[in-house]
Amino acid sequence: MTTTANITGRRSPPPTGPWPPSPWGTAPLTTEERLKRIAALGERIAGHIQFMCQVGSLGGSSTEMKERAVTAFYERMIVVESQLGRLREELLLG
Repeated sequence: MTTTANITGRRSPPPTGPWPPSPWGTAPLTTEERLKRIAALGERIAGHIQFMCQVGSLGGSSTEMKERAVTAFYERMIVVESQLGRLREELLLG
């Protein structure tokens, strides 16, 4: 005698990626699309910078927490700026 599993009561597994799906998750296929995404990322980064510059007026967080966040943000920005500067120099020197 064979038995069959009742699959109508099963639920599908939850999605493993971020929800909603991130527009950055798929690779752009063309240079034009990459440039559009670079511009969009620039706007997002500008928003993060503006937020961090106003962290002093942020309520609900301790001074120590704010200082750690500002320090970490600054250190990451230094690294990113250096890497982007090198890319620019390499392109200009061609």
